[in-house]
Amino acid sequence: MTFLIKLNTLKKTFLLILSLLFAILSIAQKSAEDFGYRHLKLEYEKDTVHILVKSKKGEELNKKPIIFEVQGSTAVPLIVYDGERQVSYVSICEGFVENEYHLVLVSKPGLPLIAHKNELTKGKYKEPNTNSYPEKYLENNNLEYYVKRNNTVFNFLKKQKWVDTTKVVAIGHSEGSTIVAHMANKIDGITHLIYSGGTPYYSRILAMVQQDRRRELQEDTEFAQDVYDYWEDVIKYPFAFDRNKGWNTNYGSISFSQNENDILKQLKIPILMSYGTLDEGAPFVDMFHIETMKDRHTNFTFKAYVGLDHYYKNVNPNSKNLNEDSLSKVVNDWLHWIKIN
Repeated sequence: MTFLIKLNTLKKTFLLILSLLFAILSIAQKSAEDFGYRHLKLEYEKDTVHILVKSKKGEELNKKPIIFEVQGSTAVPLIVYDGERQVSYVSICEGFVENEYHLVLVSKPGLPLIAHKNELTKGKYKEPNTNSYPEKYLENNNLEYYVKRNNTVFNFLKKQKWVDTTKVVAIGHSEGSTIVAHMANKIDGITHLIYSGGTPYYSRILAMVQQDRRRELQEDTEFAQDVYDYWEDVIKYPFAFDRNKGWNTNYGSISFSQNENDILKQLKIPILMSYGTLDEGAPFVDMFHIETMKDRHTNFTFKAYVGLDHYYKNVNPNSKNLNEDSLSKVVNDWLHWIKIN
């Protein structure tokens, strides 16, 4: 009897090891092409920049305009999967725009292109041996780096035969909205700008304050004061990379906390300001709307989605369409705006 128990235990152990080996092999063998992307690479400042292009099947090399989409602030690889399928998407546009455009996505510095969902910590990528964000990510996760790097990527894309440079749409959501606004100010050739879910006044720090103000409504704690204490340290040590090494450095925070309305008002290209009315940044976009009208800027369009949050999800409990897919409507509205501007 004892022998049989030991034998069964050995069999179970063997099967467990075998399944783990198959899982590791599966992770190692996955490529961007397995998920329907073209994978291009560039070397920039001693880092490999991964560029993913999503196109309509069979039309990968057809000459089309591009949508250059910049993701938000989370430290997440471009492709996250569960062993078989992609389970997380950093893109808002993917699946909606490929009939008319090539969709371009660019990786974050220091992060792998592909990760299994079990490799992430609360949805974010950290080094397995240190449980902290990669040093290259912390050093380069700032506005200046992204704008300069994306300029290099854009110059590379312009040389590709499948890129129609007569229409280049830059779309950024959340943190990405800050990046594309500055890209449009620095990079020639961007024809349309979609500023989605952004806060056009001191974007990052103000968004952090607003998020904690909402938390204060649910818990009897002065969360926002911690943000102001953090901001005081950022102002005192603005170029520090070795302080507050959580999700960002001091330098990263101050670079993303500029008064963006000055940059936006300098632009002459068509600009769409898109946001949910239950987003923390919504009152500040409304304020910016008032300013652009007062100053007679005619290249701005404002599209507010009533009852939707930062990610265009319906969170209004009184809504009759609480479970409705809002994202497809949002992106289709964007596509229509591009056509008529």
